[in-house]
Amino acid sequence: MDITCIICKKPKNEKEFNEEHVFPDSIGGEYKIHNVCKDCNSHLGKTIDSKFIQSGAIRALNHKLKVENKNGKVVPYFQNIIVNPEDKSIRLKPEFDNKGNLKNTEFETTVHGNTVRFDETKSINTLLSELDILYKKDKIPFLKGIENEEEKKKYFLEFKEQIKEKFENNEFSSSKDPIEQISITTGEEIILESLKISYELTHEILGEKYFNDPICEIFRKCLEKGKLENNIDYEINFKGVDKSISHAINFHYFILINMNNTLTSTVILYNTFISTFTVSEDSSKYDLNENYYIIFNEPND
Repeated sequence: MDITCIICKKPKNEKEFNEEHVFPDSIGGEYKIHNVCKDCNSHLGKTIDSKFIQSGAIRALNHKLKVENKNGKVVPYFQNIIVNPEDKSIRLKPEFDNKGNLKNTEFETTVHGNTVRFDETKSINTLLSELDILYKKDKIPFLKGIENEEEKKKYFLEFKEQIKEKFENNEFSSSKDPIEQISITTGEEIILESLKISYELTHEILGEKYFNDPICEIFRKCLEKGKLENNIDYEINFKGVDKSISHAINFHYFILINMNNTLTSTVILYNTFISTFTVSEDSSKYDLNENYYIIFNEPND
């Protein structure tokens, strides 16, 4: 039996389709549809879902709310963190368990090309001993241009004093201290993901008749290209996170409202990001039994 893919609009054998998580499984997605072909499913994953999941705001929310991905693991937000923004050679590298809890912390500092790693359980003497080993092996590049051994030793001792001072002044920070990290989220990743969810669930409710709607075609082409177009009518609001949750079911949801012959969808992600789209300007085309539909992120198999 052939099925028409709602993304490429091509009729294909049902074997060429697989499950599409409307809300990505990496943010706890449970609701699935089966009318996106494998090729388009892969395309959406690469061009829309992955960018959304990897954006700074979403990584931070997943970590804060302990949202498990499809492998049952909470992906940590922090990967390689600059502890001292004025000295990028000093970094903090935390290690997390599968639930997103901090296990231990490893610090690392780059000595002009050579890396010394140490964790907060090490004493300053251990750190300085590691620097001594580098010095004896002539592995500290900024000293190699100095031929006079006394002068080289003098510079090295001054460098050790600087490291010792940073350590004693707690400039290496601690895993319990607040850590500042710059996150990049343009907002387009959230809008595109919300648009994808809106498009797929609007199709779920309206059926194949939606293909004949001019707004449907605008959205479909946008998803095919994997980028926003200027002719898309949308609004996005930020509500703010008010409490933590242990799972994502019902935390993401979709609403379709029929009012004044216009269909408007609202996608709510993390109960925080609220995106609204006009999905049809003529609701009379559709056999709607209700003026209000809501689909929660919960298993529908």
